[in-house]
Amino acid sequence: MKHWISMRVAAAVLQALGTILHTMATASGTASGSATPGSREKAVLEAMRGFHFDIMGSSRSAWDFYRGYEFSITVLFAALVLMWQLSSLSRAEPRKALPLIVTLLVCTTLLDILSWTYFFAGPGVMSALIALCLVLAFATSYRDSYATLPGTDPTSAS
Repeated sequence: MKHWISMRVAAAVLQALGTILHTMATASGTASGSATPGSREKAVLEAMRGFHFDIMGSSRSAWDFYRGYEFSITVLFAALVLMWQLSSLSRAEPRKALPLIVTLLVCTTLLDILSWTYFFAGPGVMSALIALCLVLAFATSYRDSYATLPGTDPTSAS
């Protein structure tokens, strides 16, 4: 598989799906209260809404921070449209794309660890699949970047 194709699969299919699912869960879950039907859960949310503190001249609640982080993650996911743009760069100039692919791979791997540690299988599996696509993109981009150098053979050992 060409490196730019695996980048586009990661961006167009997996990351877009993850962004849509996260946004739907955020909008329909905690915002509407449907994800918190029990009295214990309602008590926790009320406590979060009721606990206010001053931070840098603003009064915020624990709930404000919780909701803010939920939506921040959605924006972060959507910002990873950079993978699509990077696929075009890696197609034209694979060597220039390598450091960017590695950066996205490291970030995705860290998100995967956080997902499995603090959340559940859904985001863990999604970020693992994206990381796999990035590993494939890195490997083939690396191979192709050396194939374009005159007098080099990417299969020979030095």
